[in-house]
Amino acid sequence: MNKNFNERTNGIIRYNLLGIAINLFLAVFKIAVGIIIQAHAIILDGINSISDIVSSAIAIMASYLAEKRSNSAHPFGYGRLEYLCSFVVTMAIMYVGVSTIISTIKAIINPHEPPSYNTIAIIIMIISFILKLSYGLLMRKKGSDLSSTAMIATGTDSLGDSLFSLAVLVAIVVYRLTGLDIEHYLCIFSSLMILFTGVSIIRECTTKILGGRIDPEEKKKIVNMIVEYDEVLNVSNLVLHNYGEGHLIGSVDIEVDGKMMAEQISMLSRRIINKARKMDVVITSVGISGTDLSDPEALKIQDEIADISTRYDGIKKVNAFTIDLNNKIISFYAVPDYSVKDREEDIEAFRKELKKCFPDYHIYIQEGIDM
Repeated sequence: MNKNFNERTNGIIRYNLLGIAINLFLAVFKIAVGIIIQAHAIILDGINSISDIVSSAIAIMASYLAEKRSNSAHPFGYGRLEYLCSFVVTMAIMYVGVSTIISTIKAIINPHEPPSYNTIAIIIMIISFILKLSYGLLMRKKGSDLSSTAMIATGTDSLGDSLFSLAVLVAIVVYRLTGLDIEHYLCIFSSLMILFTGVSIIRECTTKILGGRIDPEEKKKIVNMIVEYDEVLNVSNLVLHNYGEGHLIGSVDIEVDGKMMAEQISMLSRRIINKARKMDVVITSVGISGTDLSDPEALKIQDEIADISTRYDGIKKVNAFTIDLNNKIISFYAVPDYSVKDREEDIEAFRKELKKCFPDYHIYIQEGIDM
């Protein structure tokens, strides 16, 4: 495990332990004060702080498990547990939000005695608002710095809690000034805001668990590293899978001069793999495409195919050509444009047109991935 990843894990644990301490303090005082003055909203806020303790504990456990070494059952490690943890934490947040709405509606239908809001209640809610807001902003920032979806989810939850505390504080002030009890309606509004935020976090976690597109800037760094080698003419395809933050695994296809010897290609592949590892990226294989750059006929065929591809909106580009004139074989990648609905039909039509243009050749078109 590299040093940066250990520092990241220690940071996640440290800030979540701080969250446990803050929420334990707030839970005890808010529940106690809420019971004493019979304030439904303050009691719910205290229970929410207990759920935050559980969320932080789950995040700490996930960070430990994410460090487990790969094994035969999970050859790519356990890094994605962090995304699963974020999903579980967010579901817990949304459960609290829904529960709060249900219990608040019941309280509106069956009203209880107005709470005896006092100075202690105001002070505890002010403290709660300041602590929750400060901790939420801290976790959002550190979560972004450490690329931790779980920390960002926890920070978002804390900011939602600060909104809830502020709503209760406003309800207390309004009640003391006017005698109007609006705490239930403010609780519902705050809970709806929490649910809305939770949906967006779940969408992000689901994308990462399913395997979404890698950050383009991250890919660009790797591509730039590879094309620095003089032997590399072009990077035709780069497939990366995210197995947790700091765990990128994939493969790359490069174009080289078709006259390169196997030994030269092998050394180039090893250099690329070793340099990628220093960037915390595991390249499992380097695919090679080679075209004889000195053969004008092969270059003419390549240019003609590239020109034909521009007639089809569903094809973004073609690359990684291997043209064997002796055995009449043409092989290359066609990168589809995912924004075009009929891209599959365009690629098939493109294939048929090439058959007519080059009837003596065996043509193999592989689907590339847009980088």
